[in-house]
Amino acid sequence: MKNKYISLPLFFILVFSFYIDGLSQCTYQHKLDSIVQLLDMPGAKFSIIYQDGRQENYVTGYSDSIRKERMNLQHVMFSGSIGKTYAAAVLYQLVEEGKVDLKEKFFNYCKGECWLSKLPNIGDITVEMLLQHTSGLPRYIENEKLWIELENNPDKVWSYKDRLQYAFDMEAVHKAGEGWAYSDTNYLLIGMLIEKVTGMNYYEVANARILAPLHFKETYGASRRDIPRLPVGYSGLDAFFHMPKQMVVDGIYAFNPQMEWTGGGYASTTSDLAKWAKFYYEALPFSNKMLQKIVTPNPNGVLSEFDSYGMGSFIFKSAHGKAYGHTGFVPGFRSIFLYYPEQKIAVAFQTNCDSYKGKMTLLHCVDEILKAEF
Repeated sequence: MKNKYISLPLFFILVFSFYIDGLSQCTYQHKLDSIVQLLDMPGAKFSIIYQDGRQENYVTGYSDSIRKERMNLQHVMFSGSIGKTYAAAVLYQLVEEGKVDLKEKFFNYCKGECWLSKLPNIGDITVEMLLQHTSGLPRYIENEKLWIELENNPDKVWSYKDRLQYAFDMEAVHKAGEGWAYSDTNYLLIGMLIEKVTGMNYYEVANARILAPLHFKETYGASRRDIPRLPVGYSGLDAFFHMPKQMVVDGIYAFNPQMEWTGGGYASTTSDLAKWAKFYYEALPFSNKMLQKIVTPNPNGVLSEFDSYGMGSFIFKSAHGKAYGHTGFVPGFRSIFLYYPEQKIAVAFQTNCDSYKGKMTLLHCVDEILKAEF
């Protein structure tokens, strides 16, 4: 007859396991607290998802450092350019459905938009080049006139041309397909392509294809100034950007984030952001064949000994091995999400400031936090 009670050795193994888990959680919290204090960030959030799907979420600091209001797990933050991965995921699906060809010239999908001819390289750019940032298109956000317009007209609802016109008078960074230069302009064209092919609003398409099927309940299209549960975002940008030091006042962002659109265009909890890293790099929204294109450095995308760029993703050499991911910036906020393929662990880190003390990157912040795990 089997003993219905747990054996003594098994009991000690379980107790030790719970102890180690608790120690790890305490260490994560301590590391997060220390980094925020060291870098003088107002607040930050960190989320980790293990190989077995367990998720742990941590928070520290202030959502409003003037009023001393604490950051909590329900606060959402702009994820900046990480939002490019939602647009990319939609486009990957359209490619796999045969509705878009990666090798096709982008302009062939938008021939009715004659004004696009004012963009440098436009006739030579393929869809794949847009995804890889090898088009040579300049960054429209590097035109100071754009930031002056945001300052003077914060409620403006932006059209395709409203955004892209700021790149009309700029020179190409390089010939199409013959270099690499990160540019939000590429992903604005991807947004146009998605809407032309589907005949739907981008946010509606992304919700129907990505957010709703994967049950993201705390991820929001950044299409209005009053995003729910948005903490104060603190900016240290220089005069070129024409931005205030406090980017959120009484729950209202300093300008309409709809301007960013498919160059970013989302706000979420850090918990949801980590889930998206897990889903994106485990190929839930598309095939594994497509994932290999995403995480394989393109010929022009080897940036340094530390990182490279594939197709809609950076490939980092972190302190804990190879990591796939993306960073994000909007005035007042910075984010990063990462996936470690060897350990099958996904993480996200967000802070409600765009500038902080010291030279640690967000990747370095995550490396430091994860010393508790690796």
